[in-house]
Amino acid sequence: MRISILLILLSLSSLIFAQKEFKINLKSKKYIHSLQFSAENGVMVSNGTELADKLIDHSYYNGLDIQLGWTKTNIENTYNKVYRFPTLGIGWYSSTFHNSNIGNPNALYFFFNIPIHFEENKRLTGSYIGAFGLSYNFNPYNENNNTANVLIGSYQNCYLHMGYNLNYHISNMLSVFGSAGFKHFSNGAFKLPNKGINLFPIGLGVKYKFSGKKLERPVAPPAPFISHNQWNIMLAVGSKNYKHDDPNYLKSTLGFNYLRQFSYKYRLGAGMDFFYSTASDLRNHSSQSGFSKSVSYALVASWEWVINRIVYAPIGFGYYIHRNFENGEEKNYYERIGLRVRLSEHYNLGVTIKAHGGHADFFECTFAYTFHKDPNAYQ
Repeated sequence: MRISILLILLSLSSLIFAQKEFKINLKSKKYIHSLQFSAENGVMVSNGTELADKLIDHSYYNGLDIQLGWTKTNIENTYNKVYRFPTLGIGWYSSTFHNSNIGNPNALYFFFNIPIHFEENKRLTGSYIGAFGLSYNFNPYNENNNTANVLIGSYQNCYLHMGYNLNYHISNMLSVFGSAGFKHFSNGAFKLPNKGINLFPIGLGVKYKFSGKKLERPVAPPAPFISHNQWNIMLAVGSKNYKHDDPNYLKSTLGFNYLRQFSYKYRLGAGMDFFYSTASDLRNHSSQSGFSKSVSYALVASWEWVINRIVYAPIGFGYYIHRNFENGEEKNYYERIGLRVRLSEHYNLGVTIKAHGGHADFFECTFAYTFHKDPNAYQ
């Protein structure tokens, strides 16, 4: 039950925008809706252990994707100019590894598809894609009846996909495409083992637009961007499993950072993170005080990729001033990446994963308040 609650929160930040936008679509004709189907197979990536290699050698991956997307048609829209009429939407994914020890996972997710150039009347175009959501239906590790699955310890996991599409437009409404990318499943150390599953899939698909309206290149570029400052206060909670079959323990983050947004796409800044881990006395038997065992803090450099005024992806790199190895802080540094959604001008909700050298520490379900006054006028 606890893992279900965490993963529902995990998927909420990636789906809330999609649901909100979809309701707008139903009431407006200012969007082109699209439906696409694709099938893929690919190679599972080894983590270098003998047991994982054995599991991979007895598996063969196939996947199926269905995506419902919408593209704003307003030629004056700021982010249509910046990202060349991007498509956002929701998708459902189904797969099999032809191995009952792994299961047949599905996923619900939010996605974006951004053309590399304005498509206009071109037959052949390219686009880069990203997807983030909640996967389920794994057969997790179990010491009694599934010791073979040394990669995943939970029924539900996060789903991440990044890739590239090469599109051939048969008409204004119908196109076919080939894709290549990277796919990742992980529970962020919520339930061990959590080596994760990594794939490099290739696929073929077809996309149908429910309108033949042509999207012409905007005549004028977006207005010059006015740089401005932001101050963020972020509170995050998560849960960590330190040892298989042991209880989970609460982890939390309090973050303060300053950001300078210098373009429509990017913000850059720095700040501090403070972490608190419960039950630290059970893991750390040193002579430190209970407070010192439980708390760590770090300097962090932050970068944010702004997808539009509502959705953005935070990326951070932190260096500990004080840390506790026993609380899963394995290295002197950590990385953070995720997705956040603005609920209003100042409040945002999201999820990030904190990791050490690519090894997950925990998922942070985040709530933040931003002090800022954006002087730019958006269409």
